[in-house]
Amino acid sequence: MSKTTLVLFWAIWLLDVLLALFGYREFIQGVFGRYAAPNSKYIFLWLILFAAILLILCGSLYFKNYGHPGMAMSVVSTPLVLALPYVLWLAVILISGKGARWN
Repeated sequence: MSKTTLVLFWAIWLLDVLLALFGYREFIQGVFGRYAAPNSKYIFLWLILFAAILLILCGSLYFKNYGHPGMAMSVVSTPLVLALPYVLWLAVILISGKGARWN
């Protein structure tokens, strides 16, 4: 792995960790929050999401450590590619200004 690829990998990996921590905060708030009424389906859904992000984080580290930098970059960038439409939507809202009727 070149130095640029390695820095890019760790930057994306840290973004994924921040995404996981945000999800964990939302889970805790949903379970113990003011209007919380968790059921087994809710908790099972969150456990699947946490398992997926854990698989992505650990899988990317595994591929990086065993000499597959392309596969490691593709695995670690999966959450960012999935979040791209939401980020673009937020950018349109921010660019359009306060008085824009975007709805």
